[in-house]
Amino acid sequence: MNDLAVLVSGIEKKARDLAERLSVLEIENKKLKSRLNETEVSLNLHKSKIKELENKNSILKVSGSLGCGNGKQDRQKAGAVIDGLVREIDRCLVLLDAFDEPGTETAPVEDHP
Repeated sequence: MNDLAVLVSGIEKKARDLAERLSVLEIENKKLKSRLNETEVSLNLHKSKIKELENKNSILKVSGSLGCGNGKQDRQKAGAVIDGLVREIDRCLVLLDAFDEPGTETAPVEDHP
């Protein structure tokens, strides 16, 4: 009978140890899940920041190619480039209007100074 009591006592101790280990592992698992969540949120924030910076970079590249800068002369130069592009578009529209079907009335686009 003594051997049986020792066996039961050993089993009970092992069961308590396993329950304690399970509790510790569950707490650790919750912490790791929370950390994973925080990391995913941080990753998403970084991804959106990267997209924002890529958009700004694209804008800067375009403005750089137009000669835009902070100076008044740079802004005037960019304005002149844009005005030239608008005049070119207007000329193209006039040419396209010339190819319209006969009988349709379209007003020609005037050339900007």
